[in-house]
Amino acid sequence: MLIIGREIGQSVIIGNEVKVTISQIGSMLRLTFDAPKHIRVHRVKQHPNCTRKLKKGARIIGDTFLIGEDVKVTMLQTKSGLNRLAIDAPKEITISREELYNGILQAEN
Repeated sequence: MLIIGREIGQSVIIGNEVKVTISQIGSMLRLTFDAPKHIRVHRVKQHPNCTRKLKKGARIIGDTFLIGEDVKVTMLQTKSGLNRLAIDAPKEITISREELYNGILQAEN
């Protein structure tokens, strides 16, 4: 499981095709997904044992989403109020913060 800190409006890129952004709607934090139509994104039930994997003081503040067949994304918040994305994915799937991903694309061109 990879845990990445993100603020409202910041994103991560999963597998070069899916963009996950933390958004705020009123006082609620939400995840927004930008994915091609052939990649299914849907909400899944959280397993009761998943909180055991989290660091002490972190709590789940949103639903868990399944991207495709293998990638699970959950929004967390630490005791100090920092937002985190917990991403459970196979090692062969790349996960990058959006600003780093864009920097890599610019360097390649």
